[in-house]
Order: sequence, then structure tokens, then C-alpha cells
Amino acid sequence: AANRGENIAIIFINNGIYGMTGGQMAPTTLSDMKTSTSPEGRNVETMGNPLKILDMLALLNGVCLATRTSVHTAAAVRKTKKLIKLAFENAMAGKGTSIVEVVSTCNAGWKMTPAAANDWMVEHMFPYYPIGDLKNI
Repeated sequence: AANRGENIAIIFINNGIYGMTGGQMAPTTLSDMKTSTSPEGRNVETMGNPLKILDMLALLNGVCLATRTSVHTAAAVRKTKKLIKLAFENAMAGKGTSIVEVVSTCNAGWKMTPAAANDWMVEHMFPYYPIGDLKNI
């Protein structure tokens, strides 16, 4: 659909795990990040590297917006709301596929307090999944 430039808005929440299924390893789980299905941490030699889904989709000609954001501060929440609105506006205007990746926490799945999870996300996830636009045409 993204390759064809279908007029859709994709909101992708990336917390590095499959939180609704018990905290299992996901394609976006960071290297050495422990999950219920990778208790020793993600081993990239046997499990592969974490996928940068947004980066892959941004390469497609049918994608008009590929951006990564977060909701870890009030300012970030406001920015994310604007980006989600833009994604839907793009779809309604017939511009093609928009993807908004929201780097997020799962404090329950990560077994951390909400504050500790926010800090961990900023320290560990943001370097691998940097915030910002990859494509905005």
C-alpha cells in the first residue's frame, strides 16, 4: 500500500516490545534489550538487528511523510498531535501514504516506573530511533 502511495495515515507505536502479549521481543526490540522471549537480551548474531521500519518505508516513492516523534514531554505531545493531524490531512488531500512513528514506553513490560521508562527511552531508544522527519513532501 505504501509503495503504491495509497492515501492512508499509519500511526506506528514503537515501544520495542509486543506489550499486549506479555512483553515479547518485537522486530524493533533493541540489541541486548531483555524481553519475555529473549530473557538474555536480543542477540543480533542469532536474532538479527532491530528493524528501522520507518527508515525502510521512507525510501518508497508512494510515501509523502515519514516522521518519528515521541510523547515523553508536554511539548512532544503537542508536536505529535500536529504530526498525526498532518498525516490525516495528507491522506484526505490525496498526497499518498503518511507514517508517524511514535517512540514510546511500556513501563509495565519493561518492569520500570513511568519516570524510569521515560529516562530509559531517551537514553537508549532515541539514539537508535532518532526523532525527526525522514521525509516530508
